[in-house]
Amino acid sequence: MRKVAAVLLATALCVSLARAQSFLFDDTEPPEEVSDLPTPFSPISEVEPGTALKGLSEDSFIRDTALSLRPRFYYRSVRNSLGVQDTFAGGGAVDLTTGWWKGFLRIGVTGYTTQPLVAVKNNNRSGLVESDGDGFFTLGQAWVKLRTGPATATLYRQTLNLPFINMNDARMIPNTFEAYQVRAEVWRDVQVNAGYITQMKGRDTPDFVPMSEVAGAPQVDRGTAFAGFVAGKETDAYLGAMSQLTPDLFCTSYVQTGYTWNVTDLFELRGDLQFADQRSVGAEYVGSFATQLYGGRLSASYGGALFSFAYTNTARDSNLRNPFGADPAFNMLMISDFAQAGEQSYGFGISYNFAKIGLSGLTAFSNYVYGALPQGDWEQEINATVDYRILKGPLNNLWLRLRYAFNEPGTGVPVEDFRVILNYTFTF
Repeated sequence: MRKVAAVLLATALCVSLARAQSFLFDDTEPPEEVSDLPTPFSPISEVEPGTALKGLSEDSFIRDTALSLRPRFYYRSVRNSLGVQDTFAGGGAVDLTTGWWKGFLRIGVTGYTTQPLVAVKNNNRSGLVESDGDGFFTLGQAWVKLRTGPATATLYRQTLNLPFINMNDARMIPNTFEAYQVRAEVWRDVQVNAGYITQMKGRDTPDFVPMSEVAGAPQVDRGTAFAGFVAGKETDAYLGAMSQLTPDLFCTSYVQTGYTWNVTDLFELRGDLQFADQRSVGAEYVGSFATQLYGGRLSASYGGALFSFAYTNTARDSNLRNPFGADPAFNMLMISDFAQAGEQSYGFGISYNFAKIGLSGLTAFSNYVYGALPQGDWEQEINATVDYRILKGPLNNLWLRLRYAFNEPGTGVPVEDFRVILNYTFTF
């Protein structure tokens, strides 16, 4: 495994020493230009209309119905203070999404499964199967969309892509949520989003449980309310903000803004700033705490390569908490989010699309982050990812991803994480 990881690391680093907020790239390759960098406010892509039923009806509700098969195979090897654990799992998802009925109603369901392909021991820590090593099936999504004018409501089981509350789709199946939300464009280039989440299903369980239980307070039943907006365009200038409240547990507020300079036709610069405030509220069932995160990032793209430098600073009072998904810290990587109490982190990265030199479908990106902690402690981590996607022919959308992470703490045992992920999508 170490030899394979070394080759992977060398391949990614040879394009130079991207981006953090790594959860935004769990299910996609990195962009070529900084103006296309996603943010924690980027909406989830709508399902493309299917083709299988186009000849059967003129009604868009039936004509545009899509059935998608998304098999996934995943090997993960983790080496840490508890030893080495190898897990190999297979499964994926089946989606059925209707078209719009009279432009007003749309329905979707998604079933997920993950199954161990090699027997695994109890206390499995891979996140690919349940902790006891068993696989499972689950109805992760079952939603109805209602649309009127500029507003769309999505009701019941669904995926979310919000700061701190998101799919974090870096295992076999994503986080999904029982939620009720409305998204609307209230003015030109001003989107608002508000809703309430009752329950969440984590990545390694088939069960939906209250948000308060996920956050560490099983003795109560509390959901999470959220409201936010995005003004402007992420490809140009934007400002996004959101507040999230889980009563009697904690409240999180997040702001991110950015601006892109088109220096030449080939050269772009982008600057981004972020701020998070997180604190306990009400009965404080998960303890009394308050903390803040400040961050800045400068990115540049030229000729298929994208470079970035990021800095974050977490207040000394408490770690940043993220029980409902990945947190949006600019220097969050595969193993560490570099948001411990009092931590200052410095991150560098690059990505490259090898289509520029004739290797279509091949991309790579790598990140290095150093975190300075109080009392002279520290941690550092390097990540490398190589992607190859077949872009045409019968295996179109077959996607192989190889990932490696090495985290070294100033005190303690280093952690290695090697992953091989094979994805395929076929839509009828």
